[in-house]
Amino acid sequence: MGKNARYLTLALAMAATGMLSAPAMAAEKTIGVTVPYFGSPFWKAGLYGVETAGKEKGYTVLKGDAKDKAEVQIEQIRSYIDKKVDAIIIGAADAAAVGPAVEEAIDKGIPVIALSVPPKSDRLTSFVGADNIGMGRLQGICLGRAIGGKGEVGLFAGPDEIWAKLRVTGFKNTMEADFPDIKIVAEKAGGTKDAGVAAVEWAKAHPEMHGIFTAADTMAVESINQLGASVEKIKVSTSNLNDDARTALENGKLTCASLQPAVAMGRDAAREAIAAIEGGKVLGRIEAPALLVTREKVAGYDFSKIIAPADYQP
Repeated sequence: MGKNARYLTLALAMAATGMLSAPAMAAEKTIGVTVPYFGSPFWKAGLYGVETAGKEKGYTVLKGDAKDKAEVQIEQIRSYIDKKVDAIIIGAADAAAVGPAVEEAIDKGIPVIALSVPPKSDRLTSFVGADNIGMGRLQGICLGRAIGGKGEVGLFAGPDEIWAKLRVTGFKNTMEADFPDIKIVAEKAGGTKDAGVAAVEWAKAHPEMHGIFTAADTMAVESINQLGASVEKIKVSTSNLNDDARTALENGKLTCASLQPAVAMGRDAAREAIAAIEGGKVLGRIEAPALLVTREKVAGYDFSKIIAPADYQP
């Protein structure tokens, strides 16, 4: 083989090697996501938003189900640190408990974006959340009008979490400002089962009660189920809309639900993460608008920004 032929062969080999190596050498961009519970329609929708927005920009999205356990979420965060992900998106299973692990990620230079439920840290890159006060206010307007602007209502405040407290604040402020003739005669905090117990107790103790505010959909469904026939005279409102709550709304057993656009929020969280990774403009805080759906509107309501497609599995 002549000298020129050998050079040509070498050049072709180098070019071929370069063509094969370039994609392999290109750094794969990865976002790690961890949320409290894949089974929740809200978190499923948020994950769908993150995943679709990430994939549109060529990112790999790793997903972790904390199964409502802080220790599981901590391990997921540390796994993402070990894998050297480019960003982490987290909906905290326990804000205080997972805070130190989040700080570890930040110390390693990984931007952390909070989705809906922020971990305890003052160094988050961004927070994407709902207007929970607005959600409570919309419930207040709906429930107040549904019972004719006067009478007695009960308030089930939900867990000792910031989102629930803000919804309660929005509801109470609305009652005070817009419905002075409505009196909150019973109030209780707790979980889903507690809501059903409270609803039955209130119906007996307050025969003139005509409305119940619940902080979240599972609590509304439990209240409706436990009230039985009594739900015909007691209007129940809630926030979020799982499948059972949606059925209750369609059947008229649930009066209305204030909503947060979970899919859109997930997409916003992914955009904030990608901006942080690529040196783009990070907004730092995004508050999604509160929405309202009633029985009259549910059949034709556009849920594309709120609920993941039925065939999506995280």
